[in-house]
Amino acid sequence: MTREQVVGLGDCFYRVDRTPARLPEGYSLAGVSDITVFNGQLVALRRQRPQLLVLSLDGHLVTAVTLEDVVLGHGIRALGTDLLAVTDIDGHQILLLDADFQVVHRLHCDNRPRLGKPFNHPTDCARDSKGRFYVTDGYGNSLVHVFSPGLAFSHSFGSAGSANGEFSTPHSIAVLDDDRVAVADRENNRVQIFSAEGTWLRSITGVHKPMALEVSRGLIYVTDQTPRLSVFNIDGELLGRCRTFSTYGHGLALAGTGDIHIADMIPDGLTRLELL
Repeated sequence: MTREQVVGLGDCFYRVDRTPARLPEGYSLAGVSDITVFNGQLVALRRQRPQLLVLSLDGHLVTAVTLEDVVLGHGIRALGTDLLAVTDIDGHQILLLDADFQVVHRLHCDNRPRLGKPFNHPTDCARDSKGRFYVTDGYGNSLVHVFSPGLAFSHSFGSAGSANGEFSTPHSIAVLDDDRVAVADRENNRVQIFSAEGTWLRSITGVHKPMALEVSRGLIYVTDQTPRLSVFNIDGELLGRCRTFSTYGHGLALAGTGDIHIADMIPDGLTRLELL
């Protein structure tokens, strides 16, 4: 009898399922970059067409979506039940999709990326309870851009460097329950916490090149390049840690069931941590 593979995170235990997707012939998770849970389904973002693979929570393909005029998808995040953000790192844009996976808006720079301006290889997008949008910008810039609920540019915060409030490759962003903002500052080996307006509050250290962020019920989940998954409370206290099962856990999603889904790179695929 094969022993069940189990990992622990704090007081929770999870069964490791390294092949949770059941794709028909002709579909693949090659090039998977990120994953999110959107209206009770898993949506995996690939760097190849079709870019979106929509899966049931038990891993069966529901539909595949090709996004027009996208160069290279990097991040995907559900912004509620009505909106899905896809970040095009090399197209310098953020696509906002509705519940039917139709593009309803693009935040973009007319394909003229510039230092210090939106956008220059953005990586991720999040929305707070007041409807404000936050974009990590990312590879060419070291900034977070803030947009109003009406999608008008408001302001940016951050700069290149390693001091408090500075970034070196802001790679992922998530909004906490109280609208504080968490940013995975990858090359500075930390997660920085800011007020909604962009004032630096604290840093969570002890992570090696953090990749993906998710937040839920006052907890911050972080994948890094060790490779591992760590869970911290809002004060930055480490509560649990386990390894991940590829070179990078590049994307991360939390399901309402309590399961954790990881978008793996090298080898590419998905891992489900099933709550026991």
